[in-house]
Amino acid sequence: MSLDEKDKKLGEALARVRDGLQGLQTAIEAIDAFINYLDKPVDAEHPEVYDKLNWADRTGDKGPFQMIRKDNCNDTALFNHLDAILKQNKNNITIGNWHYWAGDEGYIFRRIKKP
Repeated sequence: MSLDEKDKKLGEALARVRDGLQGLQTAIEAIDAFINYLDKPVDAEHPEVYDKLNWADRTGDKGPFQMIRKDNCNDTALFNHLDAILKQNKNNITIGNWHYWAGDEGYIFRRIKKP
């Protein structure tokens, strides 16, 4: 086998490995976002940062609340950050005037705290 044939075989093998890893990019991004925010404390001084998310208004048995779905989110990194904070706090946390909780995978809810 000539050097050119070996290079071609190596290139084909690397292309197959690359193609196999393509599906992992979303998982890699989620892991990176989680790692980046793991050591960052909740910024209680600036809770309005979460107002940037495109929350949908809803009404339930306990009154009005807001929800957001990861697959319909305008800022995935911020969603992942809030999701990581919720996971660190047993899926419930109060930030500013809002109480946040996690629902099914990919859903976050919030309601204004009662005085």
